[in-house]
Amino acid sequence: MFNFFKTKIIFFIIFFIIFSIILCYWKYSFKTDTNNLNPLQYENIIKEININKPTNLNKAETFIIQNKNIYGTLTAMFLAKKYVLKNDFQKAIIQLNNSLKYTKEENLRNILKIRITKITIQQKEYKKSINILKTINDHNWSNIIENIKGDIFFKQNNKKAAIKAWEKSLFLESSNASKEIINMKLNELK
Repeated sequence: MFNFFKTKIIFFIIFFIIFSIILCYWKYSFKTDTNNLNPLQYENIIKEININKPTNLNKAETFIIQNKNIYGTLTAMFLAKKYVLKNDFQKAIIQLNNSLKYTKEENLRNILKIRITKITIQQKEYKKSINILKTINDHNWSNIIENIKGDIFFKQNNKKAAIKAWEKSLFLESSNASKEIINMKLNELK
């Protein structure tokens, strides 16, 4: 009799474990499928973006509005690049500014700000560019900020300030390739 209850308990435990495993697998397998939709949609939107087809641009803008996450931000950056190539700087800035509103990751925010700065430099809005760069407070970005400031000062024909900014960038820079580029800029002015 003792063996009968013992085997009954063992079968019940085994049945419970198998049932739990099946239930967990079923629950989590569907959850991962819905999470993988954003990368697939992102890939499709990036493939479809074509300046010659405004409907694709509208699809991309809708995707950005619906996805206030990394995929929306990356799509906005790609779309802004397309607008810049088309010389539609205002639309590019709008896309980047909208992404900046909901992006929480600081490094991604800094990349968006630098892209906005580069567009405002193309529009010859140098004071606005400098003000945008002042909002980047992370010291890890100082070399890039100083390099861009040097470019702005050079375009304003303020050679002393350009040299000063580039020398500061050169001091902060750790990449040899970037140091070479900065040295070429400095040698061009001297």
